[in-house]
Amino acid sequence: MRQVVFALTLFGAAVLATSGLTADEPKKDEAKLTKKEIAKMMKDAHDGAKSPHARTRAELKKDTPNWEEVTKDAKAFTAMSEAFKKVNLNYKSPDKYIESATALSKAAGNKDKKAANEAFTGLTKSCASCHSYGSAPGER
Repeated sequence: MRQVVFALTLFGAAVLATSGLTADEPKKDEAKLTKKEIAKMMKDAHDGAKSPHARTRAELKKDTPNWEEVTKDAKAFTAMSEAFKKVNLNYKSPDKYIESATALSKAAGNKDKKAANEAFTGLTKSCASCHSYGSAPGER
């Protein structure tokens, strides 16, 4: 009988110890990005002939895109989406960008050209939700 009680006691102690180790502890706030850091990431992902945006546009115009390249470049948009979550954009919502970047990654993984084109178009159009092209400087 003592052995059974002892075994149950050890089992109970192990359960309590394990649950204490796996309990969710409050996470420290992740470092918030500055608008300057976001601007640099945006420029790297979207500006220039060799940017992921330009390469993705070129690949999706081909009859048979290089899906490895599209998948690789989609990661830049996913990283941008994650960055949007770490900055306070209280005046605009990046939801459409985030949604489109996720859809593009999925379409690239599935090698679905139609879905990739739709997602890329959505991603490109989402820029206008924050950037008013043609407006006075400082209002963009």
